Amino acid sequence: MAYNYNTNSVKNMQMINSHRTASKYKQKLLYLKQLIREYVHENAALVDELEEIQMKIIMRKEERKFLLRKLCEYEPQVVLEVQRASKDGTSSSGQVKSSDNKKRKKKTVEGDSSVNKTAVIPKTEPQ
Repeated sequence: MAYNYNTNSVKNMQMINSHRTASKYKQKLLYLKQLIREYVHENAALVDELEEIQMKIIMRKEERKFLLRKLCEYEPQVVLEVQRASKDGTSSSGQVKSSDNKKRKKKTVEGDSSVNKTAVIPKTEPQ
């Protein structure tokens, strides 16, 4: 015996299936919107944190310059060292800038023997 489908029942089943699919995609859409909102808020927080850190860096640079000027006022030989260091391409602490292509020696750091730790020591020139 063949079952005779009523056209209304077939249409109802199609509507139910399309409603389920639409509901599934609607849930996915809502989930994606929520993720986007969270990422936007996280990005804003990171931008704020980055701005704060950049301001701290600027403040530290200004403080360092101020302290160097004060030191130069009280100890005139520091001015000569700073000028010589700027000519040589080194910072005031004696570290070689990355643009300088001087050879460097590597010295093994004592400690954990399973990890090969090395420290970079700038090559010093005789004075």
